[in-house]
Amino acid sequence: MFSVSARTQYAIRAMAHLAGGEGHGATSAEIASAEGIPAKYLEGIMSRLKLSGLVESERGKHGGYRMIGEPEDISMLSIVEAMDGSVKPVNCVDAVGTCSQGNGCLPRQFWIGLKKAIDNYLEEHTLKDVTEG
Repeated sequence: MFSVSARTQYAIRAMAHLAGGEGHGATSAEIASAEGIPAKYLEGIMSRLKLSGLVESERGKHGGYRMIGEPEDISMLSIVEAMDGSVKPVNCVDAVGTCSQGNGCLPRQFWIGLKKAIDNYLEEHTLKDVTEG
């Protein structure tokens, strides 16, 4: 069954927490505590978000994580892809050869359409949409 990973769910909660900070950062310990995310697990999530250019970090007394950009400019697709890569309801949407039926697979176009619909939905919605309900 197609589902969103816990890692992606936690990343969205962490980003929503940062978005609520109005430009102020938060330490990973603060985010973990406020959002109920295991601290060790959050470290890896924040590293991925940083590598993807969604957050920046600063060390020191006033350090922590800050979003790069505004919530209305951060698509949900960018967060999902930072955590889990491209959305794939089935493997054949990216490569015909992964299916034993190859080009003869009749449902493949359906799966490609589903991927496009999910990608479009995630691209059209931003972190601001999530934080404002």
